[in-house]
Amino acid sequence: MTSQQQTEATSRGTGAFVGFSLGATMGARRLAGRGVVLTAILAFALALAGGLIERRITTAGAVDRSLAATFRLVVPLFCFALAARVADRASLRDAAWPVARYGAARRDVALGIGAALVLASALSGALLALVAVACAQSPASPPFARDAFTSGWIGALVGAAYAGWFAFGSTFLGRGRGRVVPLVLDFLFGSGTGLFAALLPRAHGRGLLGGDGPLGLSQPESSVALLLIAVLLTLAAALRCRE
Repeated sequence: MTSQQQTEATSRGTGAFVGFSLGATMGARRLAGRGVVLTAILAFALALAGGLIERRITTAGAVDRSLAATFRLVVPLFCFALAARVADRASLRDAAWPVARYGAARRDVALGIGAALVLASALSGALLALVAVACAQSPASPPFARDAFTSGWIGALVGAAYAGWFAFGSTFLGRGRGRVVPLVLDFLFGSGTGLFAALLPRAHGRGLLGGDGPLGLSQPESSVALLLIAVLLTLAAALRCRE
């Protein structure tokens, strides 16, 4: 490689990093808005109420039921709300334009936005799981530290996987309305155990929480599947935003 080629490669790499950083910063700023804060309060209130209700019904298995309800409803809906906000309720391609118009590659900016969404969704999933565990705890429950640690990392993986799907869906249809499609599919088919269910976060989350996972996958295999869903779909979403 000649010195000129090396210089060009370095310049492209620097430009990609700058575009990614700007996209991530813009995404984080959007996620720090008042609307997201209010939605987060509602989501955590639902997780808290679910845990308290399950414990009041009966303490036996209350933690498991509280987690199942939180993962089945609260986590996907809150991650969907985050995806809509990080894209400014537009398509991911259009969401990258405020930065891309100044010369950054739209693909790199979109990847930064997607990364901000994945991190925010992973953190949200972990925190929602912790709230569900804490509110359903009773003297008969397993040690809180163990349940909190296990449910926390499961929530993080499930949240990240939802973010990947919603980021990818945001590259389809006008104003990113394609992100509704994976949400609907997850609600309709995520309770299954077949091949199609293996593509959806709900099925893997259920398996990690002790239920039947898709395709008979073990918990480590479902963990890897969720990680791959998050990473590969976020990358695919960014590639669909290239010029």
